[in-house]
Amino acid sequence: MTSTPTPLLNGISAPANSFVLPGHKMVYIDTTKAASTTLRWMVADLAGEDFEPFYAGIGGEQTRLMGIHDGRQRWKKTPRLNDLSPEELAQISPDNGWFIFAVVRDPYSRLWSAWESKLLLRNVKFMDRYSDQPWLPRVPQSGEQVIEDWRAFVRARPWDDVPGLDKDAHFRPQVHPIKPDGINYTKIYNLSELSTLFNDIHTHLGKLGLDQELYILKANDTPLRMTAEVLDSGVREIIEDAYADDFAAFGDRWSIDKLKLAPNGWSSDAIDHAAFHTVANERIGDLRTEAQRLRRELRAARRKLNQRTITAADGSQTANGAPLAPPAPLPSGMRDRPRSLVTESLARCVAIARRPGDRALARKFVRGLTRWTLLRRVVPDSVQQRMRAASRRGH
Repeated sequence: MTSTPTPLLNGISAPANSFVLPGHKMVYIDTTKAASTTLRWMVADLAGEDFEPFYAGIGGEQTRLMGIHDGRQRWKKTPRLNDLSPEELAQISPDNGWFIFAVVRDPYSRLWSAWESKLLLRNVKFMDRYSDQPWLPRVPQSGEQVIEDWRAFVRARPWDDVPGLDKDAHFRPQVHPIKPDGINYTKIYNLSELSTLFNDIHTHLGKLGLDQELYILKANDTPLRMTAEVLDSGVREIIEDAYADDFAAFGDRWSIDKLKLAPNGWSSDAIDHAAFHTVANERIGDLRTEAQRLRRELRAARRKLNQRTITAADGSQTANGAPLAPPAPLPSGMRDRPRSLVTESLARCVAIARRPGDRALARKFVRGLTRWTLLRRVVPDSVQQRMRAASRRGH
């Protein structure tokens, strides 16, 4: 008698911060500021994702590596758990040979890292939202100033009640995204156990005959390492109170004595390096604003261009009142043209094919396109179906 596998989810909805690799029987539950960038790149490589879309974002990320966080719509081969059907979810279980994992980090260094990378270094998105807040740190000029601004932020505890920040994954307790009581994991790893995690992934993939070299990148966006002084003057106690849920769930993994601290504070070069990041992020913000403006203008121009073509009641199309001639056969360079132009040409061809006198010419054009080897990479399926239907009507 076959036993029923332990369900993946214990009475919770499927989380969106998940990355599913069906062919590798793996699920990664993402946690920000806990090797998230490194693990996302590893998963993207295993899934066979195209890296170029991650590089092409204009969300204000400081490096190419951070583009991996710029929107889940860029992931084409890695579904989320909430994208799956109930039948597919029912098959995901450690009992069925799935490897389901997450990574957590001690709240001391995690909060420091989040504050430094998002606020001290003036991340573009965070400056958009919080540049007028009294707890926003100044541009670093000295170690003493950095410590002063850090303590002011921790004592204010804005992640508790400031709109937006209170829901931001970088500052929320990790039990919210990880849901340790709601998901049946193979294992939840501590950040210090990444080498163990990678070895376990190799073992898992080896059992499936899919072992390969893992794509592991280091993405450190915090030039100022945490020092012992960071946790002085009541800061440690505030963090332990604010993240009590994390300590209750994972506290036996963390010890102040095991934290990796910079031994002698920060050099003037380190402070200057941090200050340079703020200037670089400011410039990135300028470029992002300009890129987004140009994108809006381009979309508006496309809408105006599309409005110039009018479809009559009989299916014929005109542009500014003049009948449209059928498009000429595509040259070889057309494969590099934007999809919208190709789609427009095909739509016109389909409309022409509805007129009896022009069917032969339209049919010839359609047949030529269907032999185009890159057709499926450029033309949406819906348009291809209309093309084939128009061709059949012409016989």
